[in-house]
Amino acid sequence: MTGAESGTGGTGHLPRRGALAVLLAATFMGILDVLIVNVAAPSIQRDLRAGFSDIQLVISGYVLAYAVGLTTGGRLGGAYGHKRVFVAGLLAFAVMSTACAAAPGVDVLIALRIGQGLAAALMLPQVLALIETVFPPEERPRALARYGATLGLGAIAGQLLGGLLIDLDVLGLGWRSVFLVNVPVGLAAAACAAVLLPPSRPGPRHRPDLAGLLLTAIAMTLLIYPLVRGGAGGWPPWIWPSFAGSVLALAALWRVEQRCARSGGAPLVRPALLRERGFGLGLAVVVAFYSGNYGLFLLLAYVFQDGMHLSPLGSGTAFLPLGVGFATASMAGRRLVARYGRNVLVAGAAVMAAGYLVLIVTLLPGPVPTAPLAALAMAPALLLAGAGGGLVAAPLVGSILATVPAEEAGAGSAVLLTVNQVAISLGVAVFGTLFVALLGTDPQDAAASVSVTDFTDALIGCSWFLMVLAVVTGLLIRCLPRRAR
Repeated sequence: MTGAESGTGGTGHLPRRGALAVLLAATFMGILDVLIVNVAAPSIQRDLRAGFSDIQLVISGYVLAYAVGLTTGGRLGGAYGHKRVFVAGLLAFAVMSTACAAAPGVDVLIALRIGQGLAAALMLPQVLALIETVFPPEERPRALARYGATLGLGAIAGQLLGGLLIDLDVLGLGWRSVFLVNVPVGLAAAACAAVLLPPSRPGPRHRPDLAGLLLTAIAMTLLIYPLVRGGAGGWPPWIWPSFAGSVLALAALWRVEQRCARSGGAPLVRPALLRERGFGLGLAVVVAFYSGNYGLFLLLAYVFQDGMHLSPLGSGTAFLPLGVGFATASMAGRRLVARYGRNVLVAGAAVMAAGYLVLIVTLLPGPVPTAPLAALAMAPALLLAGAGGGLVAAPLVGSILATVPAEEAGAGSAVLLTVNQVAISLGVAVFGTLFVALLGTDPQDAAASVSVTDFTDALIGCSWFLMVLAVVTGLLIRCLPRRAR
């Protein structure tokens, strides 16, 4: 076995900065495509003559496919080599991005976004494994810090870059440019990865848990799809059997995973892990936190563009206080936790709840006469909510994993990342549906027929629920056990 194959020993001659740049470029693309489509959503809806529920599926389809494929993507990297699967994921992501940009209709776009999410599930799980391979132990903390900063930067840049690309309207591409921007980055990153990353030796190949993968996909689809389509269709009778089917699929998944674990296989979710009280509470924290945060992104895009009639770039700029607060607090969060412990996360949830309360108070009298000033008036509340979210997000995974035995940390991390993405998809479905119900019509129809006050009133209604979720997040964090049993 060569040094490169065995880990960090043979990577000293490699340009590590270039290798890290490739890995961070892939990370940036992945997080960008969760958020950049939010600011493009009103433009996509107008151009493709789609309904709001279609746009919810464009966003949640990507996230849900990524969630379902995440664990399997990581295992494929271990079985066939992280570098090989990473490059394949980059190329697939570039191809699917090109296809998304060329989508002739919204149904095709939804299907292609699911494919793009699966490509992300091949690409992104390899990043941390490759950082472990490229960097010796003494250099890994700095590389991981840059990885974390990239996640924060993607959260800020997604809205702003999306708005800029749509406003520039290069070659008349409009919203399609938010997908095409991935293509040169993905192809260049794949070419550089082939040269700069060390070869990774394939590991043992376990039989994939196809039954678990299929049941997870069925359960999540039967839950998310009726949540999105039900409101638009007046909650028809078929949605209730769909919800029941989701519960049955989850029950079947539990049985299948238990059987797989007993037979010595590699289940998607280790049943023993879910029996850990602290870990179960941790998953509830993740759902409460991420469903609210990412649900807000979609609502704000429509309030800013269809309600206040800001341009896509103006909308992206109005998001900046939220992103800056999140990124700044994220960078400080880890250091504060080292000093003050889990109380920092509880304080972050309280700050987040306060931010939503300030947003409600700001909007209750009705917006100021001009839209730019209305968006500016919301900035302090968004900055506060973003800062609170950043204090929770940065140390959250570490705090939850501290409640499980060390030997379960790897499996626990994969489950947390999966539930994180499911929560994002759930938030888009639930808060999007609630927003339309409070608005009384599709946001695109409302843009021409109702006032900006109707949009802000709908946002106020959603903000009450967001504030409750923030409080629940803090209470659940307080209930987490301090250490693994």
